[in-house]
Amino acid sequence: MNAMRPSTEALLASALILTTLASTAMTEEADARAFLRKAVGFSDAQIRDVEAGQVVTKQLPAADKPEIAAFGAVRLRGDQDAFVRQLKRDVGVARRGASVLEGGRFSQTPRVEDLAGLTLDQGDFDAARACHPGDCDIKLARTAMERIRREIDWKAADARARATGLMRQMLVEYTAAYMKGGTAEMATYVDKDHPLDAPAEFRRLLASSPYLVEYVPALHKYVEDYPRGSLAGAEDVFYWWKDKFAPKPTISVYHATAWTDPRRAVSVVATKRIYASHYFQGGLDLLAVVPAPDGGFYVMDLYRARVDPPTGMLSGVLLGKVRGGIEQGVAESLKAHAAQQGK
Repeated sequence: MNAMRPSTEALLASALILTTLASTAMTEEADARAFLRKAVGFSDAQIRDVEAGQVVTKQLPAADKPEIAAFGAVRLRGDQDAFVRQLKRDVGVARRGASVLEGGRFSQTPRVEDLAGLTLDQGDFDAARACHPGDCDIKLARTAMERIRREIDWKAADARARATGLMRQMLVEYTAAYMKGGTAEMATYVDKDHPLDAPAEFRRLLASSPYLVEYVPALHKYVEDYPRGSLAGAEDVFYWWKDKFAPKPTISVYHATAWTDPRRAVSVVATKRIYASHYFQGGLDLLAVVPAPDGGFYVMDLYRARVDPPTGMLSGVLLGKVRGGIEQGVAESLKAHAAQQGK
């Protein structure tokens, strides 16, 4: 099967999900309960939980083994417009839950000070010291590995502090390069035997995400073409997190675009993971706020990621933890939004 082409099952699931994620305001004819039951596979009990304001999540079919997809939904009460305004203010600032250890936003022109709160774990420090092309426990480009070897004296008393400072500086430079050149500036990782082209992995995610193309084509084009195009009303935010959704704490950089479709009462935050120190080859999250037919609104989160398929005796266990971590991330995001709305 062509790796660029998602499976029929995955396409069907996405095609059904997009109907709700980016459609016009729901009507009685487009019943959310029927959607959750038929498209997502929620049980009657799970649908009752959603309607009662409980977060419900589910893992979805994926295009191939490296891809993981998770969906979550919750129905909230209150002013949708006020919720969307708060949502946009919170992008990259509000914590999704206990799994996020550190984080912050980048300035319009990224600065090292934006990463002042970033720490380097002992495991990553040891990995950086032993890192070389084809064998590295951190996802890095060849130029980054060469720079680490050139600029860090591992015998120095302050080696840990220097390694942390260099990581911050490289993340700032990487983010600034992406802001200028977009997807093409994402790294080619050489931590494994075969180089991994991150831009190609992101395009695979877009190929598995037809909801962007079919229902919010303007947003799809903007996300794909950034920074070459423009989209009226779109707000871009860049931020970083260190989280523990998977066994190793992972440092990630994100590009989020918040946009409200002027033709519909639908708001979308599309978040692209442009770097991850472990596990992830790429990630694309679509958070949609959609009116409910008889008051309130639904918040739905569809996240797709491409990961390094684990190998060895414990590969199944490790992959299960990563899958569970992604679903947990969707749940934590929705619970944080629900808690904020309940204040």
